[in-house]
Amino acid sequence: MSEVKHRGSKDTAEHYKGIPVHAAPGVHQKVADIIRSKVPNGSRVADVGAGDGALSLRLHDLGFKVSPFDVDDSTWEVRELVCNVINVENSFSEINRHGPYAALCAIEIIEHLENPRAFLKDLVQIARTYGAILVISTPNPLDTFSSISHFTRGFFNWFSPAHYLGGGHISILPHWMITQHLKYLGVEKFEWQFCAPYRHPSTIKRFFYSCISQFRRMVSKSDDKSFFDGQTALVTIYP
Repeated sequence: MSEVKHRGSKDTAEHYKGIPVHAAPGVHQKVADIIRSKVPNGSRVADVGAGDGALSLRLHDLGFKVSPFDVDDSTWEVRELVCNVINVENSFSEINRHGPYAALCAIEIIEHLENPRAFLKDLVQIARTYGAILVISTPNPLDTFSSISHFTRGFFNWFSPAHYLGGGHISILPHWMITQHLKYLGVEKFEWQFCAPYRHPSTIKRFFYSCISQFRRMVSKSDDKSFFDGQTALVTIYP
């Protein structure tokens, strides 16, 4: 059986101070903007699934006290911060030990987990304990480019056999499913944003995808079309 990895390449589309950003371009900046707008400067923030440390360092540079957590610190690149090694599918006690928090973020991690709802339950419990907000992201399988990929190739963007074995994307989570999980957990207040619209390097194909997106909006029976164009689904939760 092939090994499922949980790290991408160092050659990512975006870097922060030389550290690879394992998220679509602009997502980490959007997360930082959300936390800065809702949490007092100098507050403690948990970065769950911190990867190589790009988001942790960005938040640290903004003046937050950051506690990073990840299943593996072998690629950690932030000298200013210590990455706490934990497996969130086994225990959240280490995260609790470093509290209290004003915010917890889990960016591009939930799609790597075998039990996403249990993960959300643990995060919500910690957030309720401290009165913190949660910021969570995952690839959006319902955006236009991903839907084209599914129609033409049979799998969603960011959720292919290569992403399963290479990036460890093992749980496909459309935003509506996370919404249902949150409601099941008794969470009533949350806000969705969809970031990083796909831009093909070819001008002709960008025009082609734009036409498909417009046609999709015209024929769609959905009242909410916000999720149509954005590779990343980002939710801010107020437990």
